[in-house]
Order: sequence, then structure tokens, then C-alpha cells
Amino acid sequence: MTNLKTLTAAICFATFGFATTAAVAQEGAPAQPPAAQQAAAPISDADLEKFVEAEEKVAEIREEFTQKLNDAEDQEQAQSLQLEAQEKMMEAVGEVGIEVPVYNQIATRIQSDPELQQRAQEFN
Repeated sequence: MTNLKTLTAAICFATFGFATTAAVAQEGAPAQPPAAQQAAAPISDADLEKFVEAEEKVAEIREEFTQKLNDAEDQEQAQSLQLEAQEKMMEAVGEVGIEVPVYNQIATRIQSDPELQQRAQEFN
């Protein structure tokens, strides 16, 4: 059961970007450009700085909810916690002043772009 909870937590947080994009799209947000166009779009220092700030808050929420998910008594409670975590993460990102799709775009690109990683480190 603990392995299931850990796996559920990992899936929840690994797919945060996809879930939040879907949630934003459901709320009537404008459609995103194709992935190739997104990848080529430059990321401003202002957005990158907001991303770094938001990522710190998201990491805190992720840590908090990972423990809660490990303590969940059943799958229903775990799913409820996942939704709550996603909502809090989206709120945290929004409070920083960056849109969730922009946050997700940067999060995706930073994983494979050493130059972007280095630029982000300047804001830590």
C-alpha cells in the first residue's frame, strides 16, 4: 500500500504540468501554440525570475503533500490530496504573477536547456 501511495504521489507531481495545463484549458484559457513554436519562443528574464520564485513555492507544496500522500489511508483520500496539491500549486504560481502555461513551458524547457538552467540559477 505504501508503494502505491508513493507511486501515486510521484505520478501526481511528475504530471503537474500536464494537469494544470488541462485545468487551465478547461477554464477557457486560450489555446497554446504548437510545441515547436513554444520551444523556440524566448523566455524573458522577468518570466524566468517569476518561474524561479514559483518553483520554490511549488517545491514546498510538493514536499508537504508528498508526506500527506504517504499517510493517506486509501486511494480516494490520495486522489483528493492530489487535487488539493494541484490547486495549491496553481495558486502559488498565479500569486507570483506568472501564468501556469508559461510556468509549465519554462519547467519543460529548463530540463534540457543548460543555458536556461544557468540563467535561472542567477535568480536563486
